[in-house]
Amino acid sequence: MLAARDGDVTAAVYCGTMAHDPGRPALTTDEVRAFIDRAPRAKVRIHVLYQPPGVSDSVETQLVNLSRSGMFVAARGELLDIGAAVEFEFMLDDGVVVLKGTAEVVRLALDGERGMGLRFLALDAESRSLIDRIIEASAREPTPLPFEKKDTHRSALPNARDVEYHHGTVRITLSAATAAYFTYNPLMHIGIGGCFIPADAEVPLGTGYQLDIVDPEGRLLLRCKGRVAAKQERRIGIRMIDVDRASLVKLRAEIARLGPPPSR
Repeated sequence: MLAARDGDVTAAVYCGTMAHDPGRPALTTDEVRAFIDRAPRAKVRIHVLYQPPGVSDSVETQLVNLSRSGMFVAARGELLDIGAAVEFEFMLDDGVVVLKGTAEVVRLALDGERGMGLRFLALDAESRSLIDRIIEASAREPTPLPFEKKDTHRSALPNARDVEYHHGTVRITLSAATAAYFTYNPLMHIGIGGCFIPADAEVPLGTGYQLDIVDPEGRLLLRCKGRVAAKQERRIGIRMIDVDRASLVKLRAEIARLGPPPSR
């Protein structure tokens, strides 16, 4: 298993090369096309680490999309061989494993975004359930709030902005509507100290913020550091860091009062 580098990898796929049968033929063109076209597929960006065959150093890249049958990962270095099998884990920055299994390389992409398509070989029931929920969340994201229809920074509440970005700070005004940002996405939710919020601008993975969560009157409910750990369809998943436990418990109670329970 590989270690995250530089302290800013907030989610990762950890891969180790496994032996495979060199006599087994690669997928046919029709089989690869069926694998690629199989729906539904969720666009998800998280950090990926994998280890090429015969190389001691890990390669850092990103997950591009995810389906029930496999995933596509971007590649900056050498591509693995077709048929190579890998063990993998999706992990958060504090070592929490959210998905694991084995997969094999079934296609290589040299045009457009360079990378590899991997087909799942083995997933436990919990991992398969998580993939189902990620895809479902991507297909039915919460109905946009009024301010999201035109401008992420416009106000949907009197005298307040629901989500505001300003000089390294993200400010979220908690209401019955915005409570959904803390519950709907299984990748990042209040149950594990996170949220998924709208972001029209491109925000790189690993970007750090001061996260302020306030009530409609502007009273501070929670202030902590946050880091972008995932991206999905013009939204970013922020992982809370160095959170005051009492404030987090209070915030969870308020979210439970305002909206549905968090994803599990």
